[in-house]
Amino acid sequence: MKVHHTLICFFFLSALQDGNAEVIFNNNISFGVVGGNLTAGFSFPAGTWKMLCRGECKGGNILINTTDEKHQSHRYSTEYTIVQYAPTLSVSITQLIMSDAGQYSCGVGESPSSVSYRQFEVVVAEALLDGNDPAQLKHFNKETGSSLTVGCSFNPSGGQKFFCRGECGEDEVLLQTDDEDASKDRYRIGFRGTSEETYGGGGIVYVTITQLTESDSGQYRCSLNPSSGQASFRLFEINVTDGVSLPVGLTVAVIIIIIIIIVLSSLAVLIICIKRKSNRGLRTRGNSEGTNMEDVPLRELYSRFYT
Repeated sequence: MKVHHTLICFFFLSALQDGNAEVIFNNNISFGVVGGNLTAGFSFPAGTWKMLCRGECKGGNILINTTDEKHQSHRYSTEYTIVQYAPTLSVSITQLIMSDAGQYSCGVGESPSSVSYRQFEVVVAEALLDGNDPAQLKHFNKETGSSLTVGCSFNPSGGQKFFCRGECGEDEVLLQTDDEDASKDRYRIGFRGTSEETYGGGGIVYVTITQLTESDSGQYRCSLNPSSGQASFRLFEINVTDGVSLPVGLTVAVIIIIIIIIVLSSLAVLIICIKRKSNRGLRTRGNSEGTNMEDVPLRELYSRFYT
């Protein structure tokens, strides 16, 4: 059988948040959730050297550079296997954090100078929403200038994708697309289908707002409208502050620290006063009759003159 080497990459997402969910991608964008593990697989010609990099593979961007079939460095790992008769390099990132989002490169070659690369993007969401219980409405507290990415899990696997502020009324739609990824101004929306075995053909819609301002505070929804059936949506709320005011927990901590400092300072002053008074009394009692009148207590002066 002839081995075909394709430039199309496929992706997997494991352990989205609390479980082991698998997502298969058909392009060069991979989606994960904070705290989860992400694995992306690429078909390559056979080779000895394997590399994984953040951005371009040069200098400090190189995360892994190895000839091992399987290699791990901190939260990053690579594994070189044969999948359906084709050599495949799988790259993984565990315990995802928001700063993991961005552009990556991986490659295989017979020598470091002959490595061929594939580029892919990692999108990391702060949370994965899978319900609309008003009592469990997800709130996000953000500072001005920051960004927010949220994933929304749905059972339908296709149709139009909506990102709205409010209830998706005529003037409330921020983005609407039939494509797998779209962006406009500060907004972005994307879709990744999940495996039939794990989710019955469901999917994940992810939405992003960059350069948040205080006016962005409010309620949002991501929606998936399949070609047949009723549309599904997920709700979340954003509260954006200018970053000057301290969080409630931090404010309480600062107040407690100030109170402790005041109490300790007061105790220090009291101890100094008591010590000075005690020393003064000892000097007075030990003096002779010729002691300076300023060092004699008032009660003793009274006793000397009127008894």
